[in-house]
Amino acid sequence: MPESPCIVPRLWYNERMNNDNNNKRTQRTPEQIIAETEARLASLRERQARKDAKNDPFVQSLIEHREFLQKQIRECKKILGDGPQSAKVRVEKHQAWIDLIRQEATTAQMDLETLQSNLELLDENIKAKIAEMSVKASQASC
Repeated sequence: MPESPCIVPRLWYNERMNNDNNNKRTQRTPEQIIAETEARLASLRERQARKDAKNDPFVQSLIEHREFLQKQIRECKKILGDGPQSAKVRVEKHQAWIDLIRQEATTAQMDLETLQSNLELLDENIKAKIAEMSVKASQASC
C-alpha cells in the first residue's frame, strides 16, 4: 500500500501571499500629508465650534426647535406610512368595529320604533282597563 505524499505548504512564514510587484505601497507626498492634516484640523475646529455653540442660549433654542420639528415630521411620516401605526392600517383595523357599531345603531333604531309602538298599545290597554274598572266601580256603588 503506497503511502500518501506529504503535503508541503506553498507559503512560508515570511513570504507574501501575492508576489505581484504591482501591490507596492506608495508613500504619501508631503503635500498630501499637509492636506490631510489641514482637513483633520478643520474638522476638529468645526467640532469645537459646534460644542461651543451648544452653550449659547440662542443656539440652544434653535436646536430645541429643530428637534421639535424633527419629531413632528417623524409623527407625520408614521401616520402617512405603511407601518402598523399608519392611518391606513388603523382605519382598516377598526373598520370592522365601525361596521358593527353602525349595524347596532340601525338595529336599535328599528327596535326603538317597535318598542315605542308596543308601549303606546300597552298604555292604551291600561287606560281602557282602568276606564272599564272605574265604570264597574261606579255601577257597583249605585
